[in-house]
Amino acid sequence: MLRESDERWLHDVHPALVADGNGIVVTIRFRASYNGQANRFAILDDSAAAEPGGLILAGEFDVRIEERDNKSDSRLPALYVTGIDPVPDRHFSQGDKSACLCSPLEEDEFLEPEFQFRLYVEQLVIPFLYGQMFYSSHGRWPWREYAHGGTGLLEAYASVSDDSRAEECLRKLERDGNWARIKSALLQEPYMKGHTQCFCPAMDQIRRCHPGALSGALLLQRHLRARGISIT
Repeated sequence: MLRESDERWLHDVHPALVADGNGIVVTIRFRASYNGQANRFAILDDSAAAEPGGLILAGEFDVRIEERDNKSDSRLPALYVTGIDPVPDRHFSQGDKSACLCSPLEEDEFLEPEFQFRLYVEQLVIPFLYGQMFYSSHGRWPWREYAHGGTGLLEAYASVSDDSRAEECLRKLERDGNWARIKSALLQEPYMKGHTQCFCPAMDQIRRCHPGALSGALLLQRHLRARGISIT
């Protein structure tokens, strides 16, 4: 999982590192700032000031990072955080209790052309830990977040520009517990209706409840049809 350069960087920046089987146990210490109005996150050194409007949080977490045996839901290494209750509202998978760091549709940035460990830590792990600190104080995530399950996957798909991702998205939706309802909605003609019940527990009209998921579903319908992919 780690190249020699990754190990050197970890030892320099996060020295409390222990190799453990197929993973690592490490203490992540950070000082970071998030500006909600500008939607900017920055990792700061000890003397740096936050930009105007930014909220500085400093924390220390013991984490475990390891390769996944099952990569059907995520191909990124699994992150486990000591001392945090791994509940859905804190964005932990209810399967293996690992952290939900980003949409599966956004993982290529960290995996291609090869796994970018430092990018994974700085752009996924540390923001996730910052978010946990913010959630502990405010009871909510500091930035816009995707919904859980298939609803969140469709929200993420709304930003996809390449229709070659359509089949990948469809296969991941098929594993969702609400697949029967999602499938019925994707089969609507000519396109999915805005008054369709949302796939989240609220089950309000999707255009009011999770409009981003509606946009993603409509885009997915167009992409599937353009590529001749049937929903079965």
